Amino acid sequence: MSAARHVLALPDLGLPDRQLVASVWLVRRGSEVTEGDRLLEVLAGEVTVDLSAPASGVLTQKLVRDDEPIVVGQPLGVIEERSPLTP
Repeated sequence: MSAARHVLALPDLGLPDRQLVASVWLVRRGSEVTEGDRLLEVLAGEVTVDLSAPASGVLTQKLVRDDEPIVVGQPLGVIEERSPLTP
């Protein structure tokens, strides 16, 4: 059985139409994260918003780099849940 994959996508933040930037990743690829952990800071003008992990698991992919422009709905990273150990 394969592990569940969760894509971290940029939600509509309800901010005025500004250029959005993936400011800085707060965790490294390969790090274990818990649902709700802060993963990425997004900059919208002078406003900084933290994006949180949608699920617990391992951050296996970062699909954007620090300081890269991003748009609503864009996939930003992938978290894979750990598979339960089988005897």
